[in-house]
Amino acid sequence: MSTEGSGETPSTVPCLPGAPEQTYLFPKVKGHSRSISHGGTPILAGNTTTARPPLKSALRGHQRALSHGQIGEGPRAGSGPGHSRTGSRTDFILPPGHREPVPASAQPRLGSVRAHHSRQASRSDSIYTIRRTSVVGPWRRAAFWLLRRQQPVIDNCHMTVVPNHLVPDKTPPKDHPNGHRCNNKIRTTKYTLLSFLPKNLFEQFHRIANVYFIFIVLLNWVPAISAFGKEVAMLPVLFVLGVTAIKDLFEDRRRHMSDKRINNSFCRVYKKSAERYVKVKWRDVRVGDLVHLSNNEAVPADMVLLHSSNPMGICYLDTCNLDGETNLKQRIVAPGFREKRLDFNPMKFRSSIEVERPSTKIYRFTGTISHPNGERVPLNSENLLLRECTIKNTDYVEGIVVYAGHETKAMLNNGGPRYKCSGLEKKMNTDVIWCVLVLLFLCCVGAACYKVWLDQYFPNLLRYTLFIPQADKPPAYEGLQIFWTYIIILQVMIPISLYVTIEMTKLLQVYHIHQDIEMYDPETNIRTECRALNITEELGQISYLFSDKTGTLTENKMVFRRCTVNGVDYDHPPGPPAEPSTELPPIVTPLTQVSPNRRLLQHLNDTNDAQHTQKVREFLLILAVCNTVVVSQPHVDTMQLSMSNSGEELTNNRKPSRSNGTLRSNDKYARLTESRSTTPSPPPSTVSPLKIRLPKLTFGSRDDNTSEPSTSTEQQIARFEAESPDELALAEAALAYGYELRSRSPDEVEVGIKGEVSRLKVLRVQQFDSNRKCMSVAMRTPTGQVVLYVKGADSTVLGALAPMRAGSAEAAACERTRALISEYSRAGLRTLVMAKRTMQPALWEEWLASHTRASEIGEGRDKRIRDSLTRLESALTLVGATGVEDRLQEDVPRTVRALLDAGIIVWVLTGDKPETAINIAYSASLFSQSDRLLHLMSRDKEHAESTIKSYLEGGVGGAGRALVVDGRTLTYILDRRSGLVAPFLCLARRCSAVLCCRATPLQKACIVKAVKEELGVTTLAIGDGANDVSMIQTADVGVGLSGQEGMQAVMASDFALSRFKFIERLLLVHGHWCYDRLARMILYFFLKNATFVFMVFWYQLYCGFSATVMIDQLHLMAYNLMFTALPPIVIGAYDRVAPASLLGEVAGLYGAARRGLAYRPHSYWLVLAESLYISLVVFFSVATAYWDSAVDIWSFGLCCMTCCLVVMLVYVAIETRSWTIIQVFALTGSLMSFFLLTMVYQTVCRPCLGMPSTYGVMMNTVKDPTYWLLLVLTTVAALAPRLSYHAIRNSVRPGTLRRAVAARRRPRLPYAAHYRSAHAQAHVYRSTDEDGLQKSSADVAAVT
Repeated sequence: MSTEGSGETPSTVPCLPGAPEQTYLFPKVKGHSRSISHGGTPILAGNTTTARPPLKSALRGHQRALSHGQIGEGPRAGSGPGHSRTGSRTDFILPPGHREPVPASAQPRLGSVRAHHSRQASRSDSIYTIRRTSVVGPWRRAAFWLLRRQQPVIDNCHMTVVPNHLVPDKTPPKDHPNGHRCNNKIRTTKYTLLSFLPKNLFEQFHRIANVYFIFIVLLNWVPAISAFGKEVAMLPVLFVLGVTAIKDLFEDRRRHMSDKRINNSFCRVYKKSAERYVKVKWRDVRVGDLVHLSNNEAVPADMVLLHSSNPMGICYLDTCNLDGETNLKQRIVAPGFREKRLDFNPMKFRSSIEVERPSTKIYRFTGTISHPNGERVPLNSENLLLRECTIKNTDYVEGIVVYAGHETKAMLNNGGPRYKCSGLEKKMNTDVIWCVLVLLFLCCVGAACYKVWLDQYFPNLLRYTLFIPQADKPPAYEGLQIFWTYIIILQVMIPISLYVTIEMTKLLQVYHIHQDIEMYDPETNIRTECRALNITEELGQISYLFSDKTGTLTENKMVFRRCTVNGVDYDHPPGPPAEPSTELPPIVTPLTQVSPNRRLLQHLNDTNDAQHTQKVREFLLILAVCNTVVVSQPHVDTMQLSMSNSGEELTNNRKPSRSNGTLRSNDKYARLTESRSTTPSPPPSTVSPLKIRLPKLTFGSRDDNTSEPSTSTEQQIARFEAESPDELALAEAALAYGYELRSRSPDEVEVGIKGEVSRLKVLRVQQFDSNRKCMSVAMRTPTGQVVLYVKGADSTVLGALAPMRAGSAEAAACERTRALISEYSRAGLRTLVMAKRTMQPALWEEWLASHTRASEIGEGRDKRIRDSLTRLESALTLVGATGVEDRLQEDVPRTVRALLDAGIIVWVLTGDKPETAINIAYSASLFSQSDRLLHLMSRDKEHAESTIKSYLEGGVGGAGRALVVDGRTLTYILDRRSGLVAPFLCLARRCSAVLCCRATPLQKACIVKAVKEELGVTTLAIGDGANDVSMIQTADVGVGLSGQEGMQAVMASDFALSRFKFIERLLLVHGHWCYDRLARMILYFFLKNATFVFMVFWYQLYCGFSATVMIDQLHLMAYNLMFTALPPIVIGAYDRVAPASLLGEVAGLYGAARRGLAYRPHSYWLVLAESLYISLVVFFSVATAYWDSAVDIWSFGLCCMTCCLVVMLVYVAIETRSWTIIQVFALTGSLMSFFLLTMVYQTVCRPCLGMPSTYGVMMNTVKDPTYWLLLVLTTVAALAPRLSYHAIRNSVRPGTLRRAVAARRRPRLPYAAHYRSAHAQAHVYRSTDEDGLQKSSADVAAVT
């Protein structure tokens, strides 16, 4: 089949031995398509199964691509029987009665093994994957049909990467094996120089108000219906569009400068023509290039690691720029390349790499290296270096680019700020529609009245009436024309500047939240961050708050407290730390002061009970090695030292040298003259600052004039790098008993055991994931046996134990361990269980071979791997369990009580055991000691249904009730077929608090979605880990905490905090302010616009409804844009309904904002009625005053305009709750701008821009005392009802908020009276000092 000129490139991919080669055609597609939005069903190629429709909000709005553990429904093609969980570790809920088939060779676990969730180092990946369309285009199909050729078969799942140095230079892209892939140049801007104007206008015209006003401008250009000067009519639209365009331009320019800086960064790429690495820009890197990186150098593209300077083939990676985690990640070279480290040569690399399609899943990667001899080696995420990460503690690495530019995981997850539509904005949009209807009603009335009025003169009297233009058209036609004229003159009814003002106001609100010093954490140097710019008012209307527990309510800083070995309990209260061993001084000294248990120390060295002593030693060994903890040694860049020395020798001898065995004589390394940075790695967040006790490093021979590299104090610190605080606490606990992890490599662990160094052979590490809820390490003993050490949740490990004989010592120890685990949980400790399995080498080799086959790319790969690990981690022998303490964060109980007092219903959703979660709920004041706990912990749907029904029929409810539900019961409740969601929510509403235990990330998201949709309330979700991302993105407002588990939650959130306690001020103070300000600002906008329109409409009664306007056209255009522009912004950004201290002290005041009292459904009609009254007072007061006088139309209109403007400004003054210089400046500046502009315009400009001349009108009008008298009378008359309303309301029914504010403003008496009856004297003492400061109560009491 010929592919010439088709835009596709054939690529032959080596297959398994004996299998025929397959030829794939890769379409040359630009860009990429996003996956479906949050909550929908991912559409995979070949999936013909019809999935259930998602929840009704599933496809609403935009969701970030970095969505961990999102909701996916429906089966997937090729998944085999059961439920396929491909693509996510948390993307499913097991339906009732579900059982997955297990191979016969595997020992089945208990049914509860997979039903729960453990939080230890969990990462929940996104199920959404970028999929290019696999269907051949219609034009190409037609071409193939005409040429009678078979259509190409396109691989929908995988792509092949061929090294570029194997392809001849100057090969056209269409013939290049990697030509269809995108380059490494990135562009995050929305516009180009040519596309800015049309594209920006196109985006702005998506807003219906802008389209409406463009329509008004076009109408004004029709001669028959024009009402204003054509140029003047364009000013409001041009102003609004121009301000928005300038804002977008500056934002896009900032993105352009960032892109330019990144694209012009340099790296080193191997070039076949030069036979060495050369310096190229990032934008010139292509898929298939071999890249050389040095220490502290950023990774330019996603690349597979092929070579490392580390003898163990290890590379340390800092992923802070990608996921926010500051602990170093360990990456290893591709399998088989570690043995070729010394012989690695880029020119000799001739293998192709088969990789999956570009995906947003940061922690997942599958691929295969196909060697020329037919051997295929699987790849995983441990072999992938991601773009934007930084090489640390490694001299240099080399790798091949597999994803570049916008196909990299970093770019696919780059979503930017999120935009949502708040509930208040939805109400406003509804009222804008009512404004349109009111406008149409006024226009219809005006057109109909004009037609009736014209009928009196048509046709006989029309020619004799001088004040009516001659027209040959009938009155009905004239009425139709005048209808469109009314649309033009009454256009102010639709607030064109409202949306721009709201955007500016919200930016100011966000700025003030950012600058709030009360929400700044000095320990972490982090302030509050607003990532969603348009939902600040939603913070004031939260009804339900969903919170994670670990890391959100607690510190997530684990302290080792208790453990059990073989059923024996060992307590570890705070005490003196362990003394270091004198025989083998430890490399590290832990920060956590673990005080060893004397009895455990005795059992560790006891020779009488050899069996228990062996258990204790195995237990401590598991704590030390069964983890991903890495000892981060101080790094000295020997590559730079070698390069500096070789540079000198090259200058003198013109030949490369070999320094310290690091620099080889190969020319490609000798020419790497770019400097290497020796900046030490930043201290990670989840680390233990550990002092190193290592001898100074010795370097190779140097010249006498070569100075020794300086090593700072920071470089002399080694650290335990851990992916979770649990692992860090356990490793430090093992260190307290003399089991010290000294170094770790992919195939070896060095452990110091009681003064002796032991090197243990590591065969394989099975990483922790939230499905298995455990991790395991396979090691080879000196006797040749294989020992598998397992650490994980009790629900997983205890269910995978080998059968035990009833009544045996093992069974008794297991029962005691179960009882102790429950005791630990009731004490609020987090528990983990340790176990082991001994295997014969033949059995291990058999499993390893089957697991290798299961890891190859193909359909159902994830399920095959899962089944393989299940088969390995079975038939275990129990060793012991641990309990670590996670303390509550500062002020958590007070914050929770404040939220409950504010009327916010708090749900805690956690993956911990019920006992631990209940204990924390009591400590956090979520539950009180007088509460009756209602437990929903069922093992089937029928029992769950009957329990909910019995609680509902029992009449439980109100205060004193708290609901506890576990993850398995949630499985049955959230199943749409069960119909239990509504009864469950009904029961939950009758309880004061709800605690969900053992909840998976997906269940958290489903609970939030169910509450939001079924109850119709505003929800907020707060969490700190990757397993909280789904919940955060599902809620109306998502809050992420920058804690110990990375920054995934922060990157997916709308607001980012550093401490849970700041949520109180964010909601009760800023949320209340933002909602109240924005609600009153919108209502004021409707008031001033409607008043102005009605005032113009009343004049039509005196001009035969001819659409004549008595107000200057410049005033018509500038009314919204200048004269009344600042007061709404001041209301929306600076007015305070109550002081911050009062809102924080009296949490119940939040109820006014939460219930939406400032903007109710009928508020618009009340504002419309008030504007109708004000317009009547203003217009007819002026009309009465000037009745039967010689006043001209422009003087009359100027007086009406001035009175209306003054009334609107005084209205703002009445409604202002807190006065500052900003309010004074805004009001006086608005009034002064009106007089100055009018004076200048009517003095300088005569006929201008085609508008009627109003020359000198202001000068003549202000001389008339009637003008100034009307200003006072109309202002008082128009605002008298508003003042009366305030007086009556504050006197009769002031409301809770106003009573609290009035009580706070009521001054205390500054005097204290003291009466002395014996001498009949009275003394009065001041309670304030000379400076007017309040004296302390003790001082006053001492005087009196």
